[in-house]
Amino acid sequence: MIASRLRAVRGELPRLYWVVWTGTLVNRIGGFITPLLTFYLTGERGLSIETAGVIVSLFGVGGVAAALVGGVMADRLGRRATMVISLFGGGALMATLGFVRGELAIGAVTLALGFTGELYRPAVMAFIGDVVPPAQRLRAYALLFWVINLSFAVAAALGGLLSRWSYTALFLLDAGSMVAYGAIVLTRLPETRPPPVADRARRVGLLDVLSDTTFMTVWALSFGLALLFFQHSVSLSAHLGAQGHDQAVYGTVMAVNGVVIVLLQPVASARLGGLDPSRVLAVAAVLVGAGFALHGVSAWLPVHVAAVVVWTIGEIMSSPTHSTIVAQLSSAEARGRYQGVFGMSWGAASAIGPLAGGQLMGAAGPGALWTACLGLGVVVAVGYLVTARGRRARGA
Repeated sequence: MIASRLRAVRGELPRLYWVVWTGTLVNRIGGFITPLLTFYLTGERGLSIETAGVIVSLFGVGGVAAALVGGVMADRLGRRATMVISLFGGGALMATLGFVRGELAIGAVTLALGFTGELYRPAVMAFIGDVVPPAQRLRAYALLFWVINLSFAVAAALGGLLSRWSYTALFLLDAGSMVAYGAIVLTRLPETRPPPVADRARRVGLLDVLSDTTFMTVWALSFGLALLFFQHSVSLSAHLGAQGHDQAVYGTVMAVNGVVIVLLQPVASARLGGLDPSRVLAVAAVLVGAGFALHGVSAWLPVHVAAVVVWTIGEIMSSPTHSTIVAQLSSAEARGRYQGVFGMSWGAASAIGPLAGGQLMGAAGPGALWTACLGLGVVVAVGYLVTARGRRARGA
Protein backbone atom coordinates (compact mmCIF):
# COMPACT_ATOMS: atom_id res chain seq x y z
CA MET A 1 0.00 0.00 0.00
CA ILE A 2 2.80 2.43 0.91
CA ALA A 3 4.75 1.59 -2.26
CA SER A 4 1.67 2.19 -4.41
CA ARG A 5 1.05 5.56 -2.76
CA LEU A 6 4.64 6.59 -3.44
CA ARG A 7 4.33 5.56 -7.10
CA ALA A 8 1.12 7.54 -7.38
CA VAL A 9 2.63 10.72 -5.97
CA ARG A 10 6.03 10.41 -7.65
CA GLY A 11 4.93 12.15 -10.81
CA GLU A 12 3.17 14.94 -8.93
CA LEU A 13 6.35 16.33 -7.37
CA PRO A 14 9.41 17.66 -9.25
CA ARG A 15 12.37 15.38 -10.00
CA LEU A 16 14.74 17.59 -8.01
CA TYR A 17 12.59 17.09 -4.93
CA TRP A 18 13.12 13.33 -5.17
CA VAL A 19 16.89 13.80 -5.33
CA VAL A 20 16.76 15.52 -1.93
CA TRP A 21 14.32 12.90 -0.68
CA THR A 22 16.72 10.09 -1.67
CA GLY A 23 19.70 11.88 -0.13
CA THR A 24 17.77 12.30 3.09
CA LEU A 25 17.02 8.57 3.12
CA VAL A 26 20.71 7.74 2.73
CA ASN A 27 21.77 10.21 5.42
CA ARG A 28 19.16 9.42 8.03
CA ILE A 29 19.27 5.65 7.70
CA GLY A 30 22.85 5.95 8.98
CA GLY A 31 21.91 8.34 11.77
CA PHE A 32 22.82 5.96 14.60
CA ILE A 33 24.50 8.29 17.07
CA THR A 34 21.93 10.94 18.00
CA PRO A 35 19.39 8.59 19.63
CA LEU A 36 22.15 6.65 21.42
CA LEU A 37 24.41 9.51 22.46
CA THR A 38 23.26 9.47 26.10
CA PHE A 39 23.89 5.72 26.36
CA TYR A 40 27.32 6.18 24.79
CA LEU A 41 28.30 8.98 27.17
CA THR A 42 27.06 7.27 30.34
CA GLY A 43 28.01 3.72 29.35
CA GLU A 44 31.14 3.80 27.21
CA ARG A 45 32.59 7.02 28.60
CA GLY A 46 31.33 6.61 32.19
CA LEU A 47 29.85 10.13 32.53
CA SER A 48 27.02 11.03 34.90
CA ILE A 49 23.52 11.64 33.59
CA GLU A 50 23.88 15.34 34.44
CA THR A 51 27.12 15.65 32.45
CA ALA A 52 25.64 13.67 29.58
CA GLY A 53 22.67 16.05 29.57
CA VAL A 54 25.00 19.05 29.30
CA ILE A 55 26.95 17.50 26.41
CA VAL A 56 23.80 16.49 24.52
CA SER A 57 22.53 20.04 25.04
CA LEU A 58 25.73 21.39 23.46
CA PHE A 59 24.69 19.68 20.25
CA GLY A 60 21.48 21.69 20.47
CA VAL A 61 23.40 24.90 21.14
CA GLY A 62 25.33 24.32 17.93
CA GLY A 63 22.04 23.65 16.18
CA VAL A 64 20.61 26.99 17.30
CA ALA A 65 23.51 28.87 15.74
CA ALA A 66 23.42 26.60 12.68
CA ALA A 67 19.78 27.34 12.00
CA LEU A 68 20.40 31.08 11.92
CA VAL A 69 23.72 30.98 10.05
CA GLY A 70 22.51 28.22 7.72
CA GLY A 71 19.44 30.23 6.76
CA VAL A 72 21.53 33.29 5.90
CA MET A 73 24.03 31.12 3.98
CA ALA A 74 21.19 29.53 2.02
CA ASP A 75 20.01 32.97 0.87
CA ARG A 76 23.50 34.38 0.20
CA LEU A 77 25.76 31.49 -0.83
CA GLY A 78 22.97 29.30 -2.12
CA ARG A 79 21.05 26.22 -1.10
CA ARG A 80 23.44 23.74 -2.77
CA ALA A 81 26.65 25.25 -1.41
CA THR A 82 25.29 25.35 2.15
CA MET A 83 24.24 21.71 2.01
CA VAL A 84 27.62 20.57 0.66
CA ILE A 85 29.61 22.49 3.32
CA SER A 86 27.40 21.16 6.11
CA LEU A 87 27.29 17.52 5.09
CA PHE A 88 30.98 17.06 4.32
CA GLY A 89 32.04 19.05 7.39
CA GLY A 90 29.54 17.29 9.62
CA GLY A 91 30.73 13.89 8.41
CA ALA A 92 34.31 14.73 9.36
CA LEU A 93 33.27 15.89 12.83
CA MET A 94 31.03 12.87 13.41
CA ALA A 95 33.99 10.57 12.74
CA THR A 96 36.16 12.66 15.05
CA LEU A 97 33.64 12.42 17.89
CA GLY A 98 34.03 8.66 17.92
CA PHE A 99 37.71 8.93 18.81
CA VAL A 100 38.00 11.87 21.22
CA ARG A 101 38.20 11.25 24.96
CA GLY A 102 37.69 13.48 27.98
CA GLU A 103 34.66 15.59 28.87
CA LEU A 104 35.99 18.86 27.45
CA ALA A 105 37.09 17.34 24.15
CA ILE A 106 33.82 15.45 23.70
CA GLY A 107 31.84 18.58 24.55
CA ALA A 108 33.82 20.75 22.10
CA VAL A 109 33.45 18.32 19.20
CA THR A 110 29.76 17.81 19.98
CA LEU A 111 29.21 21.57 19.87
CA ALA A 112 31.07 21.83 16.54
CA LEU A 113 29.12 18.89 15.14
CA GLY A 114 25.80 20.43 16.20
CA PHE A 115 26.73 23.60 14.34
CA THR A 116 28.35 22.28 11.17
CA GLY A 117 26.21 19.20 10.75
CA GLU A 118 22.95 21.13 11.07
CA LEU A 119 23.71 24.00 8.68
CA TYR A 120 22.07 22.15 5.80
CA ARG A 121 18.56 21.96 7.29
CA PRO A 122 17.22 25.44 6.43
CA ALA A 123 18.81 25.10 2.98
CA VAL A 124 16.90 21.86 2.36
CA MET A 125 13.60 23.38 3.49
CA ALA A 126 14.20 26.48 1.34
CA PHE A 127 15.16 24.28 -1.61
CA ILE A 128 11.86 22.43 -1.38
CA GLY A 129 10.02 25.76 -1.22
CA ASP A 130 11.90 26.80 -4.39
CA VAL A 131 11.13 23.74 -6.52
CA VAL A 132 7.70 22.59 -5.25
CA PRO A 133 4.54 24.56 -6.17
CA PRO A 134 2.60 25.98 -3.17
CA ALA A 135 -0.33 23.60 -3.61
CA GLN A 136 2.00 20.59 -3.25
CA ARG A 137 4.20 21.80 -0.39
CA LEU A 138 2.28 20.17 2.45
CA ARG A 139 2.58 16.81 0.70
CA ALA A 140 6.25 17.40 -0.12
CA TYR A 141 7.17 18.33 3.46
CA ALA A 142 5.08 15.45 4.79
CA LEU A 143 6.90 12.95 2.57
CA LEU A 144 10.26 14.34 3.65
CA PHE A 145 9.18 14.00 7.27
CA TRP A 146 8.00 10.48 6.46
CA VAL A 147 11.32 9.32 5.00
CA ILE A 148 13.26 10.91 7.89
CA ASN A 149 11.30 8.81 10.32
CA LEU A 150 11.35 5.69 8.18
CA SER A 151 15.12 5.97 8.33
CA PHE A 152 15.04 6.77 12.04
CA ALA A 153 13.09 3.59 12.75
CA VAL A 154 15.76 1.51 11.04
CA ALA A 155 18.67 3.49 12.51
CA ALA A 156 17.35 3.39 16.09
CA ALA A 157 16.73 -0.36 16.13
CA LEU A 158 19.87 -1.30 14.19
CA GLY A 159 22.03 1.15 16.13
CA GLY A 160 20.86 -0.25 19.46
CA LEU A 161 21.95 -3.72 18.39
CA LEU A 162 25.24 -2.68 16.76
CA SER A 163 26.22 -0.61 19.81
CA ARG A 164 26.73 -3.88 21.68
CA TRP A 165 29.46 -4.65 19.15
CA SER A 166 31.20 -1.32 18.45
CA TYR A 167 30.30 2.31 19.01
CA THR A 168 33.30 3.32 16.90
CA ALA A 169 31.77 1.58 13.90
CA LEU A 170 28.51 3.45 14.50
CA PHE A 171 30.29 6.81 14.45
CA LEU A 172 32.06 5.94 11.19
CA LEU A 173 28.90 4.65 9.53
CA ASP A 174 27.00 7.77 10.60
CA ALA A 175 29.79 9.95 9.17
CA GLY A 176 29.74 7.98 5.93
CA SER A 177 26.01 8.53 5.46
CA MET A 178 26.47 12.31 5.79
CA VAL A 179 29.28 12.33 3.23
CA ALA A 180 27.17 10.21 0.86
CA TYR A 181 24.33 12.75 1.04
CA GLY A 182 26.83 15.53 0.39
CA ALA A 183 28.06 13.71 -2.71
CA ILE A 184 24.50 13.38 -4.01
CA VAL A 185 23.91 17.10 -3.55
CA LEU A 186 27.25 17.99 -5.16
CA THR A 187 26.72 15.87 -8.26
CA ARG A 188 22.96 15.98 -8.86
CA LEU A 189 21.47 19.26 -7.62
CA PRO A 190 21.59 22.68 -9.31
CA GLU A 191 21.43 25.94 -7.39
CA THR A 192 17.84 27.20 -6.97
CA ARG A 193 18.40 30.40 -4.99
CA PRO A 194 16.35 33.20 -6.60
CA PRO A 195 18.28 36.28 -7.77
CA PRO A 196 18.63 39.07 -5.18
CA VAL A 197 15.97 41.77 -5.16
CA ALA A 198 17.35 44.83 -6.95
CA ASP A 199 15.39 47.36 -4.89
CA ARG A 200 17.10 47.68 -1.50
CA ALA A 201 13.88 48.97 0.07
CA ARG A 202 12.12 45.70 -0.77
CA ARG A 203 14.83 43.38 0.54
CA VAL A 204 13.93 41.27 3.54
CA GLY A 205 16.72 41.10 6.08
CA LEU A 206 17.19 39.06 9.21
CA LEU A 207 15.81 41.84 11.42
CA ASP A 208 12.67 41.94 9.29
CA VAL A 209 12.17 38.24 9.93
CA LEU A 210 12.73 38.62 13.67
CA SER A 211 10.25 41.52 13.82
CA ASP A 212 7.53 39.59 11.97
CA THR A 213 5.20 39.07 14.94
CA THR A 214 2.93 36.59 13.19
CA PHE A 215 5.90 34.41 12.31
CA MET A 216 7.62 34.80 15.68
CA THR A 217 4.42 33.72 17.45
CA VAL A 218 4.60 30.47 15.48
CA TRP A 219 8.27 30.30 16.48
CA ALA A 220 7.51 30.59 20.20
CA LEU A 221 4.75 27.99 20.13
CA SER A 222 6.91 25.64 18.10
CA PHE A 223 9.65 26.03 20.70
CA GLY A 224 7.25 24.98 23.44
CA LEU A 225 6.17 21.94 21.46
CA ALA A 226 9.77 21.04 20.63
CA LEU A 227 10.69 21.10 24.34
CA LEU A 228 8.32 18.15 24.73
CA PHE A 229 9.76 16.20 21.81
CA PHE A 230 13.31 16.46 23.11
CA GLN A 231 12.41 14.60 26.28
CA HIS A 232 12.83 11.44 24.20
CA SER A 233 16.62 11.68 24.41
CA VAL A 234 18.19 12.18 27.85
CA SER A 235 15.02 12.03 29.96
CA LEU A 236 13.35 9.00 28.38
CA SER A 237 16.56 7.01 27.97
CA ALA A 238 17.48 7.69 31.61
CA HIS A 239 13.95 6.81 32.72
CA LEU A 240 14.03 3.49 30.89
CA GLY A 241 17.53 2.78 32.18
CA ALA A 242 16.41 3.37 35.77
CA GLN A 243 13.61 0.87 35.18
CA GLY A 244 16.14 -1.78 34.15
CA HIS A 245 15.89 -1.53 30.37
CA ASP A 246 19.08 -1.39 28.27
CA GLN A 247 19.92 0.54 25.11
CA ALA A 248 18.57 -2.17 22.81
CA VAL A 249 15.16 -1.88 24.47
CA TYR A 250 15.32 1.91 24.23
CA GLY A 251 16.22 1.67 20.55
CA THR A 252 13.30 -0.68 19.92
CA VAL A 253 10.85 1.57 21.78
CA MET A 254 12.03 4.59 19.82
CA ALA A 255 11.76 2.63 16.58
CA VAL A 256 8.00 2.54 17.21
CA ASN A 257 8.04 6.28 16.49
CA GLY A 258 9.33 5.68 12.98
CA VAL A 259 7.09 2.68 12.34
CA VAL A 260 3.93 4.64 13.26
CA ILE A 261 4.98 7.51 11.00
CA VAL A 262 5.73 5.13 8.14
CA LEU A 263 2.27 3.59 8.46
CA LEU A 264 0.18 6.71 9.13
CA GLN A 265 1.95 9.66 7.49
CA PRO A 266 0.95 8.88 3.87
CA VAL A 267 -2.71 8.73 4.91
CA ALA A 268 -2.51 11.72 7.26
CA SER A 269 -0.80 14.03 4.73
CA ALA A 270 -3.70 13.58 2.31
CA ARG A 271 -6.20 14.66 4.95
CA LEU A 272 -4.36 17.42 6.79
CA GLY A 273 -4.47 19.76 3.79
CA GLY A 274 -8.21 20.29 4.16
CA LEU A 275 -8.13 21.10 7.89
CA ASP A 276 -7.54 24.36 9.73
CA PRO A 277 -3.79 24.44 10.52
CA SER A 278 -4.22 26.09 13.94
CA ARG A 279 -6.63 23.43 15.10
CA VAL A 280 -4.36 20.71 13.74
CA LEU A 281 -1.45 22.14 15.74
CA ALA A 282 -3.56 22.52 18.90
CA VAL A 283 -4.65 18.88 18.81
CA ALA A 284 -1.06 17.86 18.07
CA ALA A 285 0.25 19.74 21.14
CA VAL A 286 -2.23 18.00 23.44
CA LEU A 287 -1.35 14.59 22.00
CA VAL A 288 2.38 15.19 22.40
CA GLY A 289 2.00 16.35 26.01
CA ALA A 290 -0.30 13.47 26.90
CA GLY A 291 1.95 10.94 25.17
CA PHE A 292 5.02 11.93 27.16
CA ALA A 293 2.97 12.02 30.37
CA LEU A 294 2.00 8.41 29.69
CA HIS A 295 5.66 7.36 30.06
CA GLY A 296 5.34 8.07 33.77
CA VAL A 297 2.40 5.73 34.30
CA SER A 298 4.22 2.37 34.36
CA ALA A 299 7.51 0.57 33.73
CA TRP A 300 5.64 -1.99 31.61
CA LEU A 301 7.01 -1.87 28.05
CA PRO A 302 3.57 -1.91 26.32
CA VAL A 303 2.76 1.33 28.17
CA HIS A 304 5.93 2.95 26.84
CA VAL A 305 5.06 1.72 23.35
CA ALA A 306 1.55 3.18 23.66
CA ALA A 307 3.04 6.48 24.86
CA VAL A 308 5.29 6.67 21.79
CA VAL A 309 2.29 5.99 19.53
CA VAL A 310 0.32 8.86 21.10
CA TRP A 311 3.03 11.51 20.85
CA THR A 312 4.02 10.28 17.41
CA ILE A 313 0.52 11.00 16.09
CA GLY A 314 0.97 14.54 17.38
CA GLU A 315 4.32 14.71 15.59
CA ILE A 316 2.74 13.51 12.34
CA MET A 317 0.21 16.33 12.56
CA SER A 318 2.57 19.13 13.57
CA SER A 319 5.76 18.78 11.54
CA PRO A 320 4.55 19.22 7.93
CA THR A 321 1.97 21.79 9.05
CA HIS A 322 4.68 23.95 10.62
CA SER A 323 6.92 23.72 7.54
CA THR A 324 4.07 24.66 5.22
CA ILE A 325 3.07 27.67 7.36
CA VAL A 326 6.66 28.96 7.39
CA ALA A 327 6.96 28.61 3.61
CA GLN A 328 3.70 30.53 3.15
CA LEU A 329 4.71 33.32 5.52
CA SER A 330 8.09 33.90 3.82
CA SER A 331 9.03 35.60 0.57
CA ALA A 332 11.18 33.72 -1.95
CA GLU A 333 14.34 35.79 -1.43
CA ALA A 334 14.13 35.37 2.36
CA ARG A 335 12.99 31.76 2.41
CA GLY A 336 16.28 30.53 3.84
CA ARG A 337 16.23 33.13 6.63
CA TYR A 338 12.65 32.26 7.62
CA GLN A 339 13.38 28.53 7.62
CA GLY A 340 16.63 29.13 9.50
CA VAL A 341 15.06 31.28 12.19
CA PHE A 342 12.24 28.76 12.52
CA GLY A 343 14.80 26.00 12.87
CA MET A 344 16.24 27.90 15.82
CA SER A 345 13.13 27.03 17.80
CA TRP A 346 14.01 23.35 17.48
CA GLY A 347 17.71 24.00 17.96
CA ALA A 348 17.03 25.96 21.14
CA ALA A 349 14.70 23.25 22.37
CA SER A 350 17.30 20.56 21.65
CA ALA A 351 19.72 22.52 23.84
CA ILE A 352 17.33 23.42 26.66
CA GLY A 353 15.01 20.41 26.60
CA PRO A 354 17.47 17.63 27.50
CA LEU A 355 19.18 19.83 30.09
CA ALA A 356 15.94 21.01 31.72
CA GLY A 357 14.40 17.55 31.61
CA GLY A 358 17.45 15.93 33.16
CA GLN A 359 17.65 18.54 35.90
CA LEU A 360 13.93 18.34 36.72
CA MET A 361 14.06 14.56 36.78
CA GLY A 362 17.09 14.61 39.05
CA ALA A 363 15.59 17.18 41.43
CA ALA A 364 11.92 16.18 41.60
CA GLY A 365 11.75 12.72 40.07
CA PRO A 366 10.35 11.42 36.78
CA GLY A 367 6.73 11.91 37.87
CA ALA A 368 7.16 15.68 38.03
CA LEU A 369 8.75 15.78 34.58
CA TRP A 370 6.05 13.74 32.83
CA THR A 371 3.26 15.72 34.52
CA ALA A 372 4.92 18.98 33.42
CA CYS A 373 4.91 17.67 29.84
CA LEU A 374 1.13 17.34 29.91
CA GLY A 375 0.74 20.85 31.30
CA LEU A 376 3.02 22.38 28.68
CA GLY A 377 1.18 20.58 25.89
CA VAL A 378 -2.13 22.10 26.98
CA VAL A 379 -0.62 25.60 27.24
CA VAL A 380 0.84 25.37 23.73
CA ALA A 381 -2.47 24.10 22.34
CA VAL A 382 -4.32 27.11 23.76
CA GLY A 383 -1.64 29.38 22.29
CA TYR A 384 -2.18 28.02 18.79
CA LEU A 385 -5.92 28.64 19.00
CA VAL A 386 -5.68 32.13 20.50
CA THR A 387 -3.21 33.37 17.86
CA ALA A 388 -4.87 31.73 14.84
CA ARG A 389 -6.45 34.94 13.49
CA GLY A 390 -3.14 36.57 12.59
CA ARG A 391 -2.00 33.56 10.57
CA ARG A 392 -5.31 33.33 8.75
CA ALA A 393 -4.99 37.01 7.80
CA ARG A 394 -1.63 36.21 6.15
CA GLY A 395 -3.12 33.25 4.29
CA ALA A 396 -1.13 30.67 6.25
